[in-house]
Amino acid sequence: MGIIKILDEKVSNMIAAGEVVENPASMIKELLENSIDAKSTYIKINIKNENRYVKISDNGNGMTKDDVLLSVERHATSKISTKEDLSNILTYGFRGEALSSISAVSRMSISSKTAEDSIGTFISLSGGKVTNLKEIQREKGTEIEIKDLFFNTPARLKFLRKESTEFRYIKDIVTQEALANPNISIILSFEDKEVLRTSGRGMKNTILEIFGKNTLQNVVSFPLGFLGNTSLNRSNKDGIFVFINNRPVKSKIIEEALIDGYYTKLMKGRYPFAILFIEIDPKEVDVNVHPSKKIVKFSDEKYIYNYVYDAVTEKLTGDEDFVTPSIPITKKNDNNFLDVSDFTDFVPKTFKEEIIKSEPMSFDIPEPIKNYEVNDFNIFDNFNENHEENKQDINSFENTSYDFSNLDDISYSLEKKETKDEAFLKKEFSIHEKTDKLNSMANKTINSKEKVSNSTLIKKDYRVIGQFANSYILVERKGILEIYDQHVVHERILYEKFKEEYQNKKISIQNLLVPIKIDISNKDKEIIENNLESLKNFGFEIDFFGKNDILIRAIPNLKFYSSIETLVRDIIEDLKNTKIKNSLIEEIVITASCKNAIKANHPLTNEEIEVLLDKFYSIKEYTCPHGRPIILKLTTFDIEKSFKRK
Repeated sequence: MGIIKILDEKVSNMIAAGEVVENPASMIKELLENSIDAKSTYIKINIKNENRYVKISDNGNGMTKDDVLLSVERHATSKISTKEDLSNILTYGFRGEALSSISAVSRMSISSKTAEDSIGTFISLSGGKVTNLKEIQREKGTEIEIKDLFFNTPARLKFLRKESTEFRYIKDIVTQEALANPNISIILSFEDKEVLRTSGRGMKNTILEIFGKNTLQNVVSFPLGFLGNTSLNRSNKDGIFVFINNRPVKSKIIEEALIDGYYTKLMKGRYPFAILFIEIDPKEVDVNVHPSKKIVKFSDEKYIYNYVYDAVTEKLTGDEDFVTPSIPITKKNDNNFLDVSDFTDFVPKTFKEEIIKSEPMSFDIPEPIKNYEVNDFNIFDNFNENHEENKQDINSFENTSYDFSNLDDISYSLEKKETKDEAFLKKEFSIHEKTDKLNSMANKTINSKEKVSNSTLIKKDYRVIGQFANSYILVERKGILEIYDQHVVHERILYEKFKEEYQNKKISIQNLLVPIKIDISNKDKEIIENNLESLKNFGFEIDFFGKNDILIRAIPNLKFYSSIETLVRDIIEDLKNTKIKNSLIEEIVITASCKNAIKANHPLTNEEIEVLLDKFYSIKEYTCPHGRPIILKLTTFDIEKSFKRK
């Protein structure tokens, strides 16, 4: 006789219950999604007895007596009927296992009634066996009551986490479902005390009711949903909500695209707040990966990544107010928010739709007014102590005037503590002579600026007030006092410059007098061979020497604060990571930008500040490469309020 047998139905139900009902939160997810599929507009959930008692009531379509009896049978569902339906799933549930699995590990009762029936149906089960069936009077809709969850599976009961932890997971599930269904009123209570309530009056109200006023004031809409500004950053990914065809899911590829879209706008270890709604052809996504239906797979992950990444970066690029903090954060204009009370104005793009063919994206904040033209002055290079100009005879300086049509004469020496003007004046003049000399230089500067103004029609929309603590730049712009960190401003400029040089293969190279030999493994050698062109573009010249050695003949002409061997080994380790964006090469560019930028306590003239700001405004990026804000804003209202005038 064979040893393979058909499992008893009770045992198979217990196995299915182990997949569907992992914990109270997973059970509530199944029940809540059933109520949503039933077209409910009002759902109430009450949790008691250490999360082992659940009552969920809705005003949905309800069930007839026959449907109630079938609903507790395994693989009984109204959502699909053929295998082709699995490729076109638009409802939350479709497996037909939820109620059967829940009843197998609890004492459950169901009461339901349709609008057409004159009387409702009540059924109770214990451990999957029907214990009572009768007719009752009730309103349209369904109520399901779960008692003593896992009463007959002590092992499962033993491994439940503490009550507060399990309830936090329940609240997270309800929050996700409420965001996915802003037109449904959902109420969650714990021990008869209301914990969460949404009114079902649209997304704007749902965000307000779940997250509060501060979150609502600091999010903006974009074609894929809502993005939080930098003030809403978090230490984990709990603020990222992803919905595929309105189904809450976890998608690593989408989370990576979103986080990469915020790259250089958030500090390392911080994550954005975002609510993303993505509409995809059901045939292009598989939600049948796991019984929980949380995990999805895409037929074209690369396209999905670029689709989300491009949408996020396009929204955030050049949006100064969105990434710049104020003192204090004042209430934003309501026009910054999309009124999606019934989603009539919110139409997510569909999968495989080319972005360039879509409707223009709506930006809440207008582009900055371009009232000036600036020549592309190359004054932001890393200058050497032995710059040719520094060799000029000091006596010829008296006849030198600042020609603002070619500001290469103004250099930032990162090692000096005083400017060339200050050193000259200190050495050659007395106090009275210094005053006369400054007046003479000022007149020459004014004449030079007038000459450039007449030729290039430069018009500034800002006024430099000066420098504070030799580290911060004070500017009046558009009626607002703005404070700039000069190091961070220059760091961003250099970052964009170095990045462009790398992309255009223009990184300057430093040839080594003696090549450095490094011993590597066969796997590392293969990685270098596959990425040799990228390394060459960044300035590394590498030759293979022998079986397991490489020779480093040249490196990028940038400041590095580790040995060349350590640097190369770190790059090899990074190249083992399949993730392309934010690689170690990117980190090297950031480090080089930071080390070569103007430091704090470095005095700047107003003319140098203007050149710095003109270049910065042309970039339209308002955070440093590490994600710190560059500008701090203080409005007239804020100042008057501080002086008790308002």
